[in-house]
Order: sequence, then structure tokens, then C-alpha cells
Amino acid sequence: MNDRFKFYKYNILKYLDKNSKILVVGAGIEDFKLFQENLFTNFTCSNLGGKEINGKKFKKIDINNIDELDESYDYVVAHACIHHCSKPHNGILEMYRVSKKGILVIESKDSLMMKIMTKLKLAEEYEISAINNPDSFGDQGGVDNSNIPNYVYRWTEHEVKKLINSYDPKFEHKINYEYEFEFSNVAQKIRNGIIKKILIMVIPIMVSILKIIIKKQANLFAFFIDKKKSKQFKHSWI
Repeated sequence: MNDRFKFYKYNILKYLDKNSKILVVGAGIEDFKLFQENLFTNFTCSNLGGKEINGKKFKKIDINNIDELDESYDYVVAHACIHHCSKPHNGILEMYRVSKKGILVIESKDSLMMKIMTKLKLAEEYEISAINNPDSFGDQGGVDNSNIPNYVYRWTEHEVKKLINSYDPKFEHKINYEYEFEFSNVAQKIRNGIIKKILIMVIPIMVSILKIIIKKQANLFAFFIDKKKSKQFKHSWI
């Protein structure tokens, strides 16, 4: 299990009740396996195509416009898929609308470190790799599952807070943030074999140091909007 999926696992175990009704949007077979192997009992995996793979059925759902009733699931989860949407903000709000207890989103963070990585071509501004490497569903991989590379929309804490406060201003929203440094792809982009080997050895040490000194500048980001707890803190003027 790579660092990204370890982070994913950490967050679903921390914030989700295993017996709750959960919708996973933009999911693939690895998402299905993660929830299944960690003994979640009532989860539905979905994606834009709604295709079946390895005998596992995936519900057809467009994150930009989720065809489900308000609060029809306890939790809604999105891992590394919102940045493929043409309307990323709307995707978050749709997740919030159909959830009763909260939403968990794992995406790239718009941190200084990520800006530097993008400038150095160690991370993509437009995800050309997504359309060059078809997934297990045979999807095209670009924006809204087209063959056009998606712009990689990255988030900050302040942006998440502004978005949800604008959409549902009744409450003082309770939002938890988690951070992780993920450099698993960086070494693969280096062509020099010696430098690549050095990086593979150095990166784990570097990550441990970064977590201590600049944790919030991580390039990987998760936020959990606790809808259930937020409802306990309605603004006094309502």
C-alpha cells in the first residue's frame, strides 16, 4: 500500500463509522478493495461510467450533479477525483447535500510546496498523464471523463471554509483537516539512475522531517466536514 492509500485508509478509519451508509464517488477497484478489506458493511462505490469490473458493480453517478435525495447517505467520500470535475466546488456541495453526517475529501493541497513542485515539473498543472494511462474501466481520464486533460484543482483550508459557509450559512461548521507528504512519483520522474536511487532512500527521511517542521505545507490534503456536529452549532441569529 503506497503512502496515498495509507493516508486514505487512516482517514476513513478515523472519521467514518463502519456500519454507516456510505457513498464513495469517483471510485475505482482500489477504493472498493479498501472499504471491503477494512470491513465497512454498507458502502456503495460509484463513478461517472457506472461500469462493472472484476464482478464488482459501480453505481453511475456524476459528481457535478448527484442524482440522489438530500441526506440519503450518512457519509460521502471522494478520493483523488474532484480535480477531474469541471465544477469542483459544485461537486463538494453535491456531496454535502446528499450526506447526513459528513463528507470526507482527499485531494491535492494548494500549498507552497505544491506550487514549487509544479514549477519544477514534478507535479502537473494539467493532468496529461490521466489521459495517457487509461484506468481499469477504460475511462478517458480527462475532465468529466473526456479526452481533454483536466486542470488539477488544488485546495486550501480557507477555501473549503468559505465554500461551505456560503452554501449553508446557518451553522458554525466543524471541519477537520489532515496533511500528508506524498513524493512516491517524484523519484520516478528522475532519469538519472544514481540520483533516483538516492532519492528513494532520502525521501522517507525527508518526509519525517517535513511533518515536524512544516506539516501544513503538505502536498496531500484531506478535509472532513462534520455535518452532524455542525448542526449543534447554529448561529444565534437564526
